[in-house]
Amino acid sequence: MLFCLFSAVASLPSVALDVPNGPPILTVSGDIGATNAGDAAVFDRAMLEALDWQQIETYTPFTDGPQRFAGPTLASLLEAIGVDTGTLMATALNDFSIGIPVSDAGVYDVLLALDHNGQAMRTREKGPIWVIYPSDSADVIDDELGSRMIWQLNRIQAQR
Repeated sequence: MLFCLFSAVASLPSVALDVPNGPPILTVSGDIGATNAGDAAVFDRAMLEALDWQQIETYTPFTDGPQRFAGPTLASLLEAIGVDTGTLMATALNDFSIGIPVSDAGVYDVLLALDHNGQAMRTREKGPIWVIYPSDSADVIDDELGSRMIWQLNRIQAQR
């Protein structure tokens, strides 16, 4: 009986997200619970701005001095697409990929930065999205976390 109940729950259809009105900048696929484009969730800037938008001042191993970043939290994106466990394969425009544990979203308050020092990030400036792990000092970010700070992010594959 329990198996039948689990099978029914596991086969429920995905929740539908709004469809983007502007140019898509992020596509999330894989084991997700909300979609708007076939089996994927596609986001434009306005959709990402509607999530839990945060502005932080932090250090990175890739910049000099404190920098201001703004964007939605990774946790709010994961909530919107129904992901709470596993690994995210984050992929950049140049097809570079890195695995990010879903648990990092809460442990490190990871930000999906769309703005850098008050300006929307363009592709040549690490945009459209730069994954930021907040830190009080560039020295605090170890190599493992630093390697997860992927820029020019445009795709995520959720794996459970």
